[in-house]
Amino acid sequence: MSASTKRNAVLALVGAAAAYLGLAWAEQVPGGWRLRNLFEPHAAREARRQAAWRAERLEAFTAEPAPGAPPVVFFGSSTIERFPLADLFPGVSTLNRGVAFEPLAQLQDRLAVAVPERIAGAVLYAGSIDHRFGGARPEELGAGLEALVAALQQRHGAIPIAVLGLLGERELEPAQLLRLTRANDALEAAVGRLGGSCAFVPTLGAPLTDAAGRLAPELSTDALHLNEAGYRALAERLLAHGGALAQRLTPGEPK
Repeated sequence: MSASTKRNAVLALVGAAAAYLGLAWAEQVPGGWRLRNLFEPHAAREARRQAAWRAERLEAFTAEPAPGAPPVVFFGSSTIERFPLADLFPGVSTLNRGVAFEPLAQLQDRLAVAVPERIAGAVLYAGSIDHRFGGARPEELGAGLEALVAALQQRHGAIPIAVLGLLGERELEPAQLLRLTRANDALEAAVGRLGGSCAFVPTLGAPLTDAAGRLAPELSTDALHLNEAGYRALAERLLAHGGALAQRLTPGEPK
């Protein structure tokens, strides 16, 4: 084989390899996850994706037209972001301000950007990320919730607020259930200290979970998130335990 033929063969191999790597990077062929990890650790890449998604969501919030009537704001992480509010609370002014994978500190940080000045109340799902991925202790969750509610009340006065308990998971070991129960106990205790028009909405127990805290498969889309039927069950729980806030979600009820 001549030198030029060898050179052309090498160039062809290099070109084919480069093309394959490009496809892998774009997840068009297998191997992209490992390839990207050679240049950027998985955790760093996920943090970058989360930051980009958060920026996109915040931009969308600011672009939305102001609601006609003061809305009930649903505020929290992915469980809120996926909440089909218009389907479950027809005829009620609601506003979805969920951003996936947000811990308590980031939730409080974006209050002024995401929540309009005039609101009728708030539903909070806060602390799930801190609990599941941040290793937060129960007392830290309680303190973080109190700080978030205080920031809300400072801007909006004594509005009714309902705090959703943290949901279970499809797979939950006894030790994980104990930790989840203690986390929810801390959140409920924080709501008790806040008093006034703040209510705690328990989420463990039928139909959402079994006695072991496992999220019902027929009510969930994956290990952590509810499906349409699951959200319907959660909405019923909210209306049953949401106190003064529940009245704001019921058309025709005194406001």
